[in-house]
Amino acid sequence: MRLRTLARKSVDSVLAPFHQWGHLSLGEAVSQREHALQSAWFAQQDNAPGHIIVAALLHDIGHLLTYSESGMHPEDDGSNGYHEKVGAIFLAQHFTDEIVKPVRLHVAAKRYQVTTQKAYRESLSTASNHSFQLQGGLMDASTCYAFESSPWFTDALLLRKYDELGKQVDFKLSTQSASNSQLTLDDFYELLIEHTRIVKERNSYA
Repeated sequence: MRLRTLARKSVDSVLAPFHQWGHLSLGEAVSQREHALQSAWFAQQDNAPGHIIVAALLHDIGHLLTYSESGMHPEDDGSNGYHEKVGAIFLAQHFTDEIVKPVRLHVAAKRYQVTTQKAYRESLSTASNHSFQLQGGLMDASTCYAFESSPWFTDALLLRKYDELGKQVDFKLSTQSASNSQLTLDDFYELLIEHTRIVKERNSYA
């Protein structure tokens, strides 16, 4: 099977939960699809690297996967759904660590910044604030140090920045090529293909 065909199948698998369940808010004031698109859009506007834009688009896919399995959002019942772990495990089938690791650590990035910056908690959305304690609350000193020592520390903090920006109600997103064209998941399709594990690994041997 041709490389691009395999890459397309991979991307289609990744986007399927957004097409099926992305209209749901799952705690946020915007839908999961809107949140994903806004986060990726803000990463684009910030000229973030391609892998960060992809991570911004996909970072909350764990919420959709959990809903697909259980028909509910665990945080509604006061439970931690560990969406960052669920999402990272799934994405590891399709992407390399440069995307998977920041996704895995974006909750830790929130906990770290609330711990180290007193004002940061005020920037969180209502849903993110609610989930903060469910996800472990403040970090102790050793956990902060372990997070700071991660090779993905900077990328995780950057992803967290776009995560928090991407929750704006009635925010109009335009494509970079046409100011009057509404942004969709398809606008990221080629970028996703470029960053699939199969393409990355093939290119590394080219």
